[in-house]
Amino acid sequence: MYGDNYNLDPYHEAKKTGSPLTTFLSVILVLLIVVLVGGTAVALVTNKDGIGSQYRRADPSPERLISASRKSDKRLNAYTELGQIRTITKSPDDSHTGALLIVEPWFSLAAGDTPLLEELKQKRRKEQNIIENYFGMYTESELKAKGLTQIKEELCALINEQLVLGKIENVYFTEYMFFS
Repeated sequence: MYGDNYNLDPYHEAKKTGSPLTTFLSVILVLLIVVLVGGTAVALVTNKDGIGSQYRRADPSPERLISASRKSDKRLNAYTELGQIRTITKSPDDSHTGALLIVEPWFSLAAGDTPLLEELKQKRRKEQNIIENYFGMYTESELKAKGLTQIKEELCALINEQLVLGKIENVYFTEYMFFS
């Protein structure tokens, strides 16, 4: 009736060409996306420590360690009765208190070593004091600089010094969090 070139929409011409405001906002949106994607790519490429380097790797759970040891020649058991320990680290200067540190340690020991397990249960409070005193000797930055591996080795040695009936294999942490 009206032919192929006739359009009843009075705004048809404006939609085809686009207004200057729409074009400007589209350019801004594209630039913003390019900056965000480019910045993320640069940050990922230039980050020398790697993603998540500030987070500690979770230790295996006691159940997982025990089940994994069943497949090997050296069977292990876990002593998990120390519970959560809250302690304060050494102050970096005398005007402030140290950081609050919450740890939940547990020990691995040879499976079937009942005398050692009983000794650990009897000396529970002493083990907690050793751990509290150890973390109280160092500032938060000193502990972070030492690294978790060295801390575990030193704590293992300190705990083993006071044991008579056997030795623990390793120290693990279910929780290890600083609150400044």
